[in-house]
Amino acid sequence: MFTRIALSAFILFASTFSIGYAASEGVMPTTQLHRTITQHKGWLNTSRPLVADDLKGRIILLDFWTYGCINCMQVMPDLAYWEDTFGADLTIIGVHSAKFKNEGDTSHIRQAILRHHLRHPVVNDFDFATWNAFGINAWPTFVLINPMGTVENVYSGEGKRSVIEHDIEALRVKYAGRINTDPLPITLEKDKQSETYLSFPAKLAYGRYGDTQALFIADSGHDRIVVTSLKGSVLATIGSGDSGQVDGDFASARFHRPQGLLLAYPNLYVADTGNHLLRQVDLVNGQVTTIAGTGQQGHDYNVHHKPALEASLASPWDVAFYPDDRHIVITQAGLHQLWSYDIEAKTVTVLAGNGHESIEDGPNPQNALAQTSGVSPLGDTLYFVDPETSSLRQLQGGVVKTLIGTGLFDFGYKEGVQGAARMQHPLGLVATSSGIWVADSYNHSIRRFDTKTGILSNAIGHGERGHKDGVFATASFNEPNAVIDVGGTLYIADTTNNAIRIADVKTNTLTTMTITPPVASAN
Repeated sequence: MFTRIALSAFILFASTFSIGYAASEGVMPTTQLHRTITQHKGWLNTSRPLVADDLKGRIILLDFWTYGCINCMQVMPDLAYWEDTFGADLTIIGVHSAKFKNEGDTSHIRQAILRHHLRHPVVNDFDFATWNAFGINAWPTFVLINPMGTVENVYSGEGKRSVIEHDIEALRVKYAGRINTDPLPITLEKDKQSETYLSFPAKLAYGRYGDTQALFIADSGHDRIVVTSLKGSVLATIGSGDSGQVDGDFASARFHRPQGLLLAYPNLYVADTGNHLLRQVDLVNGQVTTIAGTGQQGHDYNVHHKPALEASLASPWDVAFYPDDRHIVITQAGLHQLWSYDIEAKTVTVLAGNGHESIEDGPNPQNALAQTSGVSPLGDTLYFVDPETSSLRQLQGGVVKTLIGTGLFDFGYKEGVQGAARMQHPLGLVATSSGIWVADSYNHSIRRFDTKTGILSNAIGHGERGHKDGVFATASFNEPNAVIDVGGTLYIADTTNNAIRIADVKTNTLTTMTITPPVASAN
């Protein structure tokens, strides 16, 4: 977050960009600030790189972000709201300044734009040149620039929708009739891509669907759940495929970027991440019902036995039964906490995490988590991954302990024990008697942690992105999100490849599932 001293120094520094350009009536200069914004050539959602003259005379809102950051994801609805509210009077520009090495790749940023349906220009600030020029020190940070090319204000963090809206409206009134509203050379990334049946598949579940053993896939990019046989034949889709927050039958229900799935036939529980809800799917009667959350992003870190439908969740990312089948643990990625949903009492309570984004062990509330995104129980232990600290952790007897991971900016691709081993933004895991399999997302690999020796080793993949089947050592993924165990075979959501992969741990070979959609009936 900005300190008062840093903010004041930044505004003073930014104002020097416009020296020599008096704010005369009708004069809309191209400033050094505009040149700073357009210094990089790696632009997305455009037909060509933007240049300084493109920005002259515009009200500009810069969004400094990095795509794996939950806080950055949670302000994306604000960006869409401002775009819809102000139209051509406002130019939003995303400045992507990557935290993790993997996030700095332009092709990965392109996929993030597709995943989150971003409509504005985005530039890859790969070397932090723009970040440093503006004195930024937190994700997300917004910088509001007036049509004369000088900084009006800087806003750090979430919850700024109303104040930023007020400030933009004030500029629109002040500069009425003089705002540059000419269309920018926008060409959306989604218009450059071919459609795939799955779009950014997220978490997985396995079990019964009627009389069939089935795989349940959170088809996050299509805002639905896809049910397939273990060989890939599509058995059903749950949700209309349109983003929204609607209960009802399979055809009319709506989700928004669903992630975690938990099957207890005939019920399927869904972490409806973008809607900040926990949903329940009745697989027999074909109905979707909301059982926890208000639909608004929550900010309460001290929830204890609160009626679930009165409690606001924050980007729930995964779900699992723990410590028994009467309680569902919910990873509250947006609050850096674990919550517990009591199925019988229909209440929620904090299980772990004091709300600070950190890596602190011990009992609650001394422990601190960091965007927990995957959970898997084994016996009396709940294992989980915190992507922002690239860590594997456990909860046992109410006490959090870190197994792999050391800090918010400590990441890499190394084998070994705690303190030496490194991961990079892991998002999923499954705990089995043979070890813990971790979807090490930004290392494009599946790693294995041995609970007896405490050693993290490479299992499938080699740390580089790709889409290659074959033996484990040379096979490759692209940002896998989830891994589940089905009778000794691993099923993996290979998210950015829009694919489901199957790992045979007996033969050490990886294959890609062929998804076979149902044949449309002729009318």
